[in-house]
Amino acid sequence: MRLKSLEEKYLVKADIKEASERVQKALEEIGLKNVSVKKHAPPRYLLIEYAPSWVGKALEIEFLFKETEHGTEIDVKWPYTREVPSKNEAPDVFLKYQEEMRKITKSLISDFKLKINAIELS
Repeated sequence: MRLKSLEEKYLVKADIKEASERVQKALEEIGLKNVSVKKHAPPRYLLIEYAPSWVGKALEIEFLFKETEHGTEIDVKWPYTREVPSKNEAPDVFLKYQEEMRKITKSLISDFKLKINAIELS
């Protein structure tokens, strides 16, 4: 199943280690269920797996960390919904579903950014 993702870039005024710790703590605090670290390649890469009920399978949120003179840049790829409708799903119902999932995910991301004290770069 192909998924649509929201991609964003943030600046966190902290070193990579602290930024990574903030990310992991914030994901738990915003209420994601079944969160686990799937792959951690310190200090630059973190792959988090979670299972949102609205998708029906585990999703992977990808974080790429880059240290800068102002802190740590974090590139995030956050999947939120299927790209194509199921066999018997009407296109208008599917588009409504996609928009609803996008809003839910944007709300989660907004809470997440506040928790890690991030400045949006893109």
